Amino acid sequence: MVMGFSENIQNSMEYANTAFKTFGSWFVLIFLYSVMFAGTVLLILGLIFVLMAFATMTPAVSSAVDSAMMSAPMMDPAALAMFTSASVLFFILGTVVTTIAGIFIYGFMIRVYRGGELALNHWGKMFVEGILAMIILFIYMIPYMIISTLVTLGPMDNMAYLVIVGMIIPIILQIISIMIGMMGVIKFAKEEKFGAAFHIKELLIVIGNIGWLRYLGYWILLSLIIGVAEIVLFCIPIAGFVLLVVALPFIMIVTARFFANLYDSALPAVTE
Repeated sequence: MVMGFSENIQNSMEYANTAFKTFGSWFVLIFLYSVMFAGTVLLILGLIFVLMAFATMTPAVSSAVDSAMMSAPMMDPAALAMFTSASVLFFILGTVVTTIAGIFIYGFMIRVYRGGELALNHWGKMFVEGILAMIILFIYMIPYMIISTLVTLGPMDNMAYLVIVGMIIPIILQIISIMIGMMGVIKFAKEEKFGAAFHIKELLIVIGNIGWLRYLGYWILLSLIIGVAEIVLFCIPIAGFVLLVVALPFIMIVTARFFANLYDSALPAVTE
């Protein structure tokens, strides 16, 4: 029988609490999340600065800028070149740092999906599994990306087409891709075989046993609960952000365990 929302939350919280008492590497997880946040900030700043530099170098934009600004030191060609180079460096560095930290976090999430006692060891295996998890999710998102690109070739000036074909259909496809992809990653974690993530028939049976609407409803409800908690923390100046970074590993474990429990509770009906 598929586990209910309240029971699942309680079970996931108990798992996370047990991990909190026995897992000795919380600092490492907090550090990884801090690094990922720092990398994301660098990435965003780099992207903004690159766009600013590009806008400055574009004749149409430059002609619209006040001539006094154009003659200012900040618009000097040498300074602009240095600014552009630094912006690109920020963007590349932010992308690399965020990706590497994200891979390790995904690798640890695979261990949460798998269950059992948590440990930060075998870093090479964790890194590889993190990459494979990202690849699985990317592959499942390919149909969405293709359809989203193709719909832009249609009559986007037609309001009905824009709303139904340009927005609603891609959103539905994206949600379905994520729902199947998540179960695919969990199946990969359980069986430790990359190909297991693409046993579509088995995944659809599992999701069918859960119920598509129930699965979606649980996902939305859990996201709302976590979102509200994060907003509350963000409302606390400085300390709230620190608390959020510290709490993120715990939130990740609860969330990952929740969906792993959902997957496990739907499995018996598959084998009957």
